Amino acid sequence: MHLKKHLLIATALFLSAAPQSLAQNNNNAALTKQFREAFESGCNQGQTPGVKSQKKYCTCLANSYQARYSGVELSAISQLAGQTGQQGSTLVNIMMSPEARACSSKN
Repeated sequence: MHLKKHLLIATALFLSAAPQSLAQNNNNAALTKQFREAFESGCNQGQTPGVKSQKKYCTCLANSYQARYSGVELSAISQLAGQTGQQGSTLVNIMMSPEARACSSKN
C-alpha cells in the first residue's frame, strides 16, 4: 500500500511539472526527454519505503516508462491523467505497478 501511495505522489508531481505545451511538440525524442526530466525531478523528491536509493529507483522507473511508451504516448498519458486528476494518477500507477515492483526490488 505504501508503494502505491508513493507512486501516486510521484505521478502527481510529474503531472504538475509537465508543461502544457508538451503535447504540441511532435518531436518524439524531445517529448521523451521532457517527460523523463519532469518525472525524475518529481520522483526524486519522495522517499519510497523499502528503497535504499531513491535516485536509482526513479531512474529505473523512468527507464521503464521510456521502454514501454513513445514520447507522444507519454505526452498523451500525462495530459489525460492530468485532466482526470487523482483518478488519472491512480490509473497510471496501476498500469506501471509491475515495473514499480521490479524497480523497488532492485534498489
